[in-house]
Amino acid sequence: MTDTKITIVCREGEDHITDISLTAERNYTPIFTEAFSTQEKPLSVYLIKDNDILSENAAKSGAEQILSNLTELIRNSLKMRARVFTQEELDLKSQITDYPIIKRLEEIAGIEFDWNRFHNRREFRAYIKSLLNMKNQ
Repeated sequence: MTDTKITIVCREGEDHITDISLTAERNYTPIFTEAFSTQEKPLSVYLIKDNDILSENAAKSGAEQILSNLTELIRNSLKMRARVFTQEELDLKSQITDYPIIKRLEEIAGIEFDWNRFHNRREFRAYIKSLLNMKNQ
């Protein structure tokens, strides 16, 4: 099962220009990011009424109103940057920094990991999957 997450962040700068950044992730791995700049203001979440949020009509939901407004802002804005993450970048970003947590997992599970078999999170996931597959056979 794939877990997809899209994060949209709107920030108003000192010069009253709104920066909109969007990051897409799949299974907690960033796929791409884009940033836009506009002089228009996004729809304030305080303008969304309770009955819009609680309504069963998806066409009149709070999420639809906010996303429609952001889509329109993005269409009319200036794209500042865009980036697709490569596998090499992801490998460098996801170096094993969770050493104490993994050591604790070893202790709790009562197993010993072969630390030479993985160097980043992607390799660690594959290593764990291979361990679990060996146990199921």
